Amino acid sequence: MRITEVAIYRVDLPLAEPFEHASSGLVTALEEVVAAVRTDAGLTGYGEVRGNCGYVTGDVPDRVVAVAAHLAPLLLGRPVEDLARLRAALEDAVVGNTAAKALLDIALHDLLARARGISVAELLGGQVHDRLPTDVSVPFGTVEAAADQARRAVREGYRTIKVRVGGPTAVDEARLAAVREAVDAADGPEVAVAVDANGALEAKEAVRRLRRWERYGLGWIEQPVPAWDIRGLRYVREHTDIPVMADESVLGPREVLALVREQAVDMLHFKLVKAGGFVPVRRMMAIAEAAEIPYMVGQMDEGMVATAAAVQCAAASRAAFFEVHGHQRVAMQPFSGIQVAGGAVIVPRGPGLAVDVDERALKLVFLVRADDVRGGVSSGGTSSGSAG
Repeated sequence: MRITEVAIYRVDLPLAEPFEHASSGLVTALEEVVAAVRTDAGLTGYGEVRGNCGYVTGDVPDRVVAVAAHLAPLLLGRPVEDLARLRAALEDAVVGNTAAKALLDIALHDLLARARGISVAELLGGQVHDRLPTDVSVPFGTVEAAADQARRAVREGYRTIKVRVGGPTAVDEARLAAVREAVDAADGPEVAVAVDANGALEAKEAVRRLRRWERYGLGWIEQPVPAWDIRGLRYVREHTDIPVMADESVLGPREVLALVREQAVDMLHFKLVKAGGFVPVRRMMAIAEAAEIPYMVGQMDEGMVATAAAVQCAAASRAAFFEVHGHQRVAMQPFSGIQVAGGAVIVPRGPGLAVDVDERALKLVFLVRADDVRGGVSSGGTSSGSAG
């Protein structure tokens, strides 16, 4: 079974609840890039990544599309089963550009798993989780809105609530106190509260805030300082009792190894789009597990295909924490198959990512076929017609 065609699509997913955090500004829609990798046997594997995530990967949608279009011809005519070599070809072809690599990596894993009639989790080594208790995020907003969101999350069964911080100290603390009060007033199991600064603070300022915020019993602070500031992460870790989790600092295996060597963090947060797909994330997990550092498998706010990829990755992992609710703020999307119950994402059953894609709702922006490449041409732009 060989790869005969790669199609790249764009779709904007409007948010029912626009969000904001310290590094992104206001986001009203997710600008997604979708890949479809097809075979001569009629099978299709799908991938999806967030395009408007320049604050994490440096990407914009057009860049993701352009790099994916550059990489796509490398897949054509190759056996689906040749996953390791295909993945190596993507890695060797261009430095960085992890979002485009993740896009095609996810589609290739979906395709091979579908060809074998198994889930991506099984392809990755075996499913060990059937449900993933996910955290839920409280974005910037009013004190009243923060308390309402916390109460709703507890009612819906979530047991970890993460509060965005990085604004004025008094405003952040007022929202944090409101969430803590709402959680404590809830009649039910204990709920953990954490904060995420998205790199907005300087190390000493982070320590000052955390010492004041110890009264709120925080489970951890995520990315208190900018991604490049490894010494700052270590400083915060050494000067507060609250565990420090790295997110934006955790790009790939090299960064994980550096954080371990520097003893800079207590916890790690892995995302496919940052790392470049399943293959590098699995290497990162191995480093974390060898160093006995707990890790979270998470994602950006994304559509259900990207969510399904994170879910399958998490389901085959030994992660201690999960952040796989990225699809829930989307008002409408051409994907289906992910279910949430009692504050947990249910790992979908079925081959591949086990989600459905309505290609009619996607805009084709690049198409290349094996015959085109053999003939010395490739098709690009929206004039290629149907990708079917």
